[in-house]
Amino acid sequence: MKEFKLSGWRNNWLILLFLIFPMCFLLSGCNSGKQPSFSIKRETITTYPFYDPDPVPVFARSSLWGSGSRIYPYFVFNGFSQESRPQDWTVIRLKNRYLEVSILPEVGGKVWGARDLKTGKDFLYTNRVLKFREIALRGPWTSGGIEFNFGVIGHAPSTATPVDYYLAKKDDGSLTCTVGNYDWPSRTRWQVTVTLHPDRAYFETAARWTNPGPIRQSYYAWMCAAVPATSDLKYIFPGRYQIGHDYSSPLEPWPIDAQGRDLSLYRNNNFGSSKSYFVVGTYDHFYGGYYQSSDFGFGHQAFYSDMPGKKIWIWDLSRAGEIWVDLLTDSDGQYTEPQAGRLLNQSDHGPFFPGISDSWKEIWFPYSGIGPLAGASPVVALSLNRGQDGLGLGLYALEEIRDTLVVKEEGREIFRGQINLRPAQNMVIGLKDVSSPDNLVISIGRKIIHPAAKDRELDRPLKFHHLSGDSPQALFLAAQNLENERNYSAALEKYLEVIKKEPEHLPALNRLAELYLRRGEYQTALAYARHGLEISMYDPEANYVYGLIARKLNHWSDAKETLGWAARSPALAGPAYLQLAEMALAEKDYSGAEEFARRASDRDGQNPLPYELLASALRLRGKEKEARKHIRQLLELEPLNHLARYELYLLKRDSRRLHDFQNMIRNEFPAETYLELALFYWRTGQTEQAAELLSLAPENPEVLAWQSFVHRDHDQEKSLVFLDRAAKASPWLVFPFREESIPVFEWAAGRRPDCWKFRYYLGLIYWHKGRWSEARKMFASLDEADYYPVFIARAHLKPEDPGAAYLDLQKAKELAPEAWRTWHHLISHELARGYNQNALEHSLQASEKFPDNIYIQSDTVKALLAAGRYQQASALLDRMRVLPYEGASEVHALFERTHLHLALDLMLEKNWSAALSEIARSREYPETLGTGRPYDPDQRIQDFLEALCLEKLGRAAEARTKYQNIIDYSQKFPSGPYAVFYELSLPRLGQKTPVSSTRQAGPAEFMQKIKMLL
Repeated sequence: MKEFKLSGWRNNWLILLFLIFPMCFLLSGCNSGKQPSFSIKRETITTYPFYDPDPVPVFARSSLWGSGSRIYPYFVFNGFSQESRPQDWTVIRLKNRYLEVSILPEVGGKVWGARDLKTGKDFLYTNRVLKFREIALRGPWTSGGIEFNFGVIGHAPSTATPVDYYLAKKDDGSLTCTVGNYDWPSRTRWQVTVTLHPDRAYFETAARWTNPGPIRQSYYAWMCAAVPATSDLKYIFPGRYQIGHDYSSPLEPWPIDAQGRDLSLYRNNNFGSSKSYFVVGTYDHFYGGYYQSSDFGFGHQAFYSDMPGKKIWIWDLSRAGEIWVDLLTDSDGQYTEPQAGRLLNQSDHGPFFPGISDSWKEIWFPYSGIGPLAGASPVVALSLNRGQDGLGLGLYALEEIRDTLVVKEEGREIFRGQINLRPAQNMVIGLKDVSSPDNLVISIGRKIIHPAAKDRELDRPLKFHHLSGDSPQALFLAAQNLENERNYSAALEKYLEVIKKEPEHLPALNRLAELYLRRGEYQTALAYARHGLEISMYDPEANYVYGLIARKLNHWSDAKETLGWAARSPALAGPAYLQLAEMALAEKDYSGAEEFARRASDRDGQNPLPYELLASALRLRGKEKEARKHIRQLLELEPLNHLARYELYLLKRDSRRLHDFQNMIRNEFPAETYLELALFYWRTGQTEQAAELLSLAPENPEVLAWQSFVHRDHDQEKSLVFLDRAAKASPWLVFPFREESIPVFEWAAGRRPDCWKFRYYLGLIYWHKGRWSEARKMFASLDEADYYPVFIARAHLKPEDPGAAYLDLQKAKELAPEAWRTWHHLISHELARGYNQNALEHSLQASEKFPDNIYIQSDTVKALLAAGRYQQASALLDRMRVLPYEGASEVHALFERTHLHLALDLMLEKNWSAALSEIARSREYPETLGTGRPYDPDQRIQDFLEALCLEKLGRAAEARTKYQNIIDYSQKFPSGPYAVFYELSLPRLGQKTPVSSTRQAGPAEFMQKIKMLL
C-alpha cells in the first residue's frame, strides 16, 4: 500500500496568498450552478425474491437466537430464490451538484446507495441487485446502503418490506425523503428524513423515534451503513479500545491489538471469524474510512451525545465470509459495515420512556484529495499527514467556507489564514514546526473543528458486563436489563426475587406493577401499585403507574389524582399530562384536554404527541384555525404522521383529503396501522371516528372483531354481521398482540362459543404476554380447529407433555399433508424424542413430496444418520444446494458427521486407506452446502483418526506429526467439542497430561467407535 505523502511545500506566505485569492485551476471540485432534483419512479432491478411466509407464530420457533418472542407479531419468511428475475421497484433519487442518493421505500426505506459526483465513486456501497438472503430476524435481508434499525437487536423486522414515505422540497431548496414505520412489538414508530441540501457536499439523516404509549419500551437504535471492502481500506474510527458482541472478551486495545496487528487496516483482519469491533474511549464526533490507492474516503459525523456508538462489521476474510460475496451480490464485490448507534454496544439496551419522542441528526459524506480523514464537522473534513517538508493539513469543504482558519499547538498559534472554499473543493496547507499532530487545536472562525487528542480521551469507567449477584440491587439491575431487552417474563421473575428479599423495594414494586399492566392483568398490577403508594405516597413513578392502572379499571378519579402527582416530576410530567389530556377528551372536557396537551407541549415542543391531542381537542371545540396550525406543526415534526392527515380530513370531509390520508399508508401492515389509529380515538371517547377508521382498514379478523365490538351497544344487528364475518375470515398470518384486544376477543368468544378462532386469537395474546397458563387453557380448547398452525403452536406450548405434543404434530400433518412445515415439525420432534424409525419413514415420504426443500432435506439427512445409513446421507448431501440460513452451519456439520461415521466404520473393518479418503472428505467445506471454510477450523478429530490409520499403515512419522498438530492447535484453542483429542494425543507422543487438565468427555456419537479402535 502506498503512503499518502506531501512534498515540495511552498512558503507559508505563498500558500496564504493562494488562500486569499483562490483560483479554480488550483482548487478541485468546481461545478457550474445546478438546482437539486429528485425523481420517483419504478425501476427494474435484478431481484432474487423471498417468499413462503410462516403461518406458525414465532413463539413456536426454537431458533431466531432466542428472539422469537421479542419480534412477535411479525412472522418469518422461509423461501429464498436461487434464480433471479427482473422486478420493478419504487426508487427515489435525490441529486444536487455534488451527490446522488437513492432510496428504496419498498425495501425497508433503506438508502440504497450514495455517489460522489465529483469523482464518480460510490461512497456508500451500492448493491445493484436485490439478492435477499436469510440474515435478518424475519429472514430476508439485502446488503448495501444504510439500513435503519429501531427496536430490538438484529436487522429491523421491516428491513426488506415496504414502509411509508413522503417527499418534499423545502423553501431553501433542500430535498427531503422521509421513510418510516411502526415497530409493532413495542408499538413505537420511527421515521428517518433523508435531506440533500442544494449547497452542501453531504446528505443528512434526521431520525425521530416516538413512544406514544404510556409504558416503557426497549431502546435500541443503530444506523447500519455499508461501504466497499478492498485491501487498501483503512478504518478511521477514533478510540482507544474495542469490544465485541455480548462482552465475550474484556476491552482490548484499538487499533493495534495485543499481537501487534493494526486492525484498522481491512487486510489485517485475515484471522478468526467475522468481526464486530465496537470502538470506544474517546469523545469524538466522527468516523470514516480511506481508500489509499485512490485517495478517496467516506465519513460520518454526528454529535457524540447523539450517536456515541461506533461499530465496524467485517465478514470473515476466509472462504466462510467470502462466499457471501456471491450469495449477496452479482458483481459489486464484498462490503463492510461502519455503523453508528445510540448506545455503545449492540448487546446494550436502554429504556424508552413513555410519551417520549427522541430525535437526532447525522451527516454522511465523501472526501478526496487530502489523505486519510483525521476529523470532521458539518463544515469540513480534514486530514493531518506527515510529508517530507512537515505536516500537511488537508481540508475538504462540505459546505461553503469563508472564514478564518487558526491552528494552535499547546496554545501557540502556528497558522492563521482566510479560507475560501466551495463545497467539494479541497486544499492542503503546509504546517512547520509541529511536534505532534495530536497536540493541534484547529478552528474555523470561533468553532473548534479538531480538539487536541488529550482533550478527547475519556477517563470514565467503561465496564461492559453481564449483571450478576443476588443482592436486591443486583437482582433489580439484572431485571431492568432483561426488561430493556424485551424479555419481560424473565424480568418479572427477577423483580419478584427482589421483593422476596426486600418486600419494600419500591422501584421493583413499580416495575412489577407496570409489567402486570403490560400483560393486561390489571388487578395484580393494582395490588403492587397500591403497595408502592403505601410505602411512598408521593413517589412519582408509583403514582404514575397507579394512575395508568386505575384508568384501565375505570377508577377515573383515582387515575386523575395520581397522574396529577406524577406530573409534578420533570421526568414524568410529559406522559402524565398526555394521559390526563386523553382522559379529558374521553370525558368531553375539551378545554381541559387542550390545557393538559399544552402543558405537555410546553415540556417538549419537539414532541409530536401533544399536538395530536391538541388537534383533536381544538377540532372538537370548533377552533378549526388553531387546529390546522397544530396539524401543520405536527406534520413538520413528523411528515408521516397519519393521525394528522386524518384530522385534516375531519376538519373538512372531502374525497381529496381522504385520499391523501389513505394514500400515505403504504407499509407492509396497513390494517395494523388503521387499528392503531382507531385505538387513539377509541380511548379518547371518539367512537364514531374509531368506527370510521376501522371501516377504512383492509379487512382482517381482528379489525372485524373490533368493528363488532365497537357497534355492540348501539347497533346490535351491524355488530352481529361483523362478528359473523370475523368468524369466517381466514386466520392466515393473523397474529393479534395488543392487550386492548383481550376484552374484544373474550367478548367475541363468549358470543360465538362455536368459533374456535376467537379463542385461538385470545390464546396468542396470552402467550405473547407471558400468561402461559391462560394460553394453554385457550389452546387446549381448540381440538375442533381445522388450521394446522394451531396444532404446531400447541405442541410447542406444552413441552412438559411430549406425548400430547406428538399427537398435535401428527394432527397438523393430517390436516395439511401438502404443507412442508407439518412434516418438518413432526420429524424434528421424532428425532428429538428418539423415534428414529418414524423419523426416517416420515422424512423419506416428505423427501418425495418436497424434493427441493432444504429443511426437509436436512431432516432426512439427520434421520439417515440416526438410522446409521451413512452412504444414503452422503449421497443426499452431495445433491443438496443450500442457501445459507440460520442452520446453514448445521448442514456442514451433518456433512462432517456423515463422513466421519463412514471413516470410522471403514476403520473398524480395518480398511485404513479407504478410511483416510473419508476422513479427508470430512475436512472439506463444500460451498454447495452454504458454508465456506473458516480460518482455523477445529479438525482435531480428523487428525486423530488419520494418525490411527497412519500407524496401522506403518507410517509412524506421519502419525506423530498429526498428534503434534493436535497438541499445537489445543494450546492455541484449548476448548471446543474435540478438546478430548489433546488428552488422547499426549501419551501417544510420550507426554504426560497436565495436572490442571480437565478430562473431556468427547463427542458422544463417535467415542464408542473410537474406544473400540484404541
